[in-house]
Amino acid sequence: MNPTVGFEAERVLIPSDVEQRVVIIGGGPAGLEAARVAALRGHRVDLYEREDRLGGVLWPAATPEFKKELRSMIFWWERQAADLPVTVHLGTEITEHSPELEGADTVIVAVGSTPVMPPIPGLEGDNVVEVVDAHLGADLGQRIVVCGGGLSGADFALEAALDGHDVTIVEMADAVAGDLLMINRITLLRDLEAAGVTLLSGHRVTTVDAQGVVVDGPDGESRVDADTVVSAFGVRPATGLAAALSGYRVVAIGDCVQPAKVGDAINAGFEAAFSL
Repeated sequence: MNPTVGFEAERVLIPSDVEQRVVIIGGGPAGLEAARVAALRGHRVDLYEREDRLGGVLWPAATPEFKKELRSMIFWWERQAADLPVTVHLGTEITEHSPELEGADTVIVAVGSTPVMPPIPGLEGDNVVEVVDAHLGADLGQRIVVCGGGLSGADFALEAALDGHDVTIVEMADAVAGDLLMINRITLLRDLEAAGVTLLSGHRVTTVDAQGVVVDGPDGESRVDADTVVSAFGVRPATGLAAALSGYRVVAIGDCVQPAKVGDAINAGFEAAFSL
């Protein structure tokens, strides 16, 4: 999480020769780190976040008790911004036509990603909850099926199981959370097993209905009954705003370039501001 580790000699923050007005769009980890570093280099920074709080994806990621340390990162960036020439604008959505962009020397776009919604019949049903909303406290039934076994889906499944729900993960790949570091994955799988989470890897969701989901696996089709279906099919980069901004020096960072882990977003924010 510290982008200077291993680069102590190369990543020394010194004042820039020329002060810039830097506009940062998005108050998640990439945008927050970019704001901190740009301000430390002597630039004037305006950070715009469409929600009413900073943190972006860190909030849903930090809801499980076993990841509560992520919340402290948000508060640390807030304190850093308060002590630096960073003006934070909450509840402000920026478009390519926003007057807030006028006079900006550099625009850093850190607007994150959008959920993937495959064309699965029934996925728009009333019993379907997107995984971010599930993390943030959406109403859930006792029996939950999580469609997608990536890190976000697996983390939520563990959180829900620890809260007393009956949880099944359906994952099309052969492994749940397959992109995690091996030592972290071993721990996560152990915790999922201890919490009683059922893992259906190598299964594809074909239909969602009011009673749960129909899946296709090695032995053919079967049903997984559930009160709530959690959509965790992954995310895609939100590229639209960066592409639409013409006439400005634009630097896109974080998940709006390539969805990745928090540490990658922080590193991208540091590098973008360090290069100004």
